[in-house]
Amino acid sequence: MLTDFDKKENREFFSKKFWFKAGGIAFLIIIFLLIVADFKIYQKKQKLISQINAYQKQIDDLKKSSQNLKEEIANSDNPDYLEKLAYEQLGEQKPGEKQVIFVMPEEKQEQKQESKFFLNSFSGWLSQSWSWLKSRF
Repeated sequence: MLTDFDKKENREFFSKKFWFKAGGIAFLIIIFLLIVADFKIYQKKQKLISQINAYQKQIDDLKKSSQNLKEEIANSDNPDYLEKLAYEQLGEQKPGEKQVIFVMPEEKQEQKQESKFFLNSFSGWLSQSWSWLKSRF
């Protein structure tokens, strides 16, 4: 009889231990899932904040554009403003004025020509090497 009592006690201990471990594992899984959900919410929040900032920038740009248009409408009757627009946008000149255009030398074309020269010389060398190899074999 003594041996049966020890087995029952051992089963109860195993059962309590099992439930304790299972509860701990379930608790850890729940904590992990909450952390993952919180991280996803944080990412979504950051995405929405960046969208809000982009929209705010667009609103500011539109406000500036609207203000410029309002100023242009208000100055549409001003002859000095119309003359300024004619000079800037249309390239108009007063009688006796000459328009001067400055042309800066283009350095990029020289660099492109040098690179083309290198490519042409390299391709020439490669084709000569290929023909030499063909003649040997």
